Amino acid sequence: MINKTFSKCDMCDIVRTFNIDIPNYTSMDKSMLSMKLWDELCCIESIEPELEVYCIYTIEELKQYLTHRNPSKILTVKEKSKVMSFCKEVIVYCNNGYSIDMSIFTSYEEIDIQLRDIAVHGDIPSVRRAIRLFNEDIKTIKNIVPVISNRVNRELEVKKKKKVKQYYGLIQKSGHYTVSFD
Repeated sequence: MINKTFSKCDMCDIVRTFNIDIPNYTSMDKSMLSMKLWDELCCIESIEPELEVYCIYTIEELKQYLTHRNPSKILTVKEKSKVMSFCKEVIVYCNNGYSIDMSIFTSYEEIDIQLRDIAVHGDIPSVRRAIRLFNEDIKTIKNIVPVISNRVNRELEVKKKKKVKQYYGLIQKSGHYTVSFD
């Protein structure tokens, strides 16, 4: 049976991604879609491997993936609200000129340690923003890198490509470039 942490949207995405034949799956409610999807998975012998988002090769791996907790929803509502409120405080700290006196924090290390702990939740936009702003502080010795899932990473890349603007035949591209003069 499919784990309850998977939303209807998640299951619809799995049906689309793996080309599972379920007619009118978008009009079904979550419980009905869950039953139909599981029945269909029991009848299917093989699927095409999907390497970009799910990294699933076989039907057994897909069944195992669906029976366990949804990896993108590892926080409860209460835990997520704590993470969000901490991120808001870090953003306030950063926007106030990186001043400890103008924040609720007692030391720079307190922020650093807690941000390193919540960096595993990099799929949450507020976590990414708080880490990005914190890394811009001149007191930061070692940058924090948020852990982002393949799905969110792909969505961010698509958004970045959409933001590329063209001006009179000139194409603007972002990235790291080295310019040297002889």
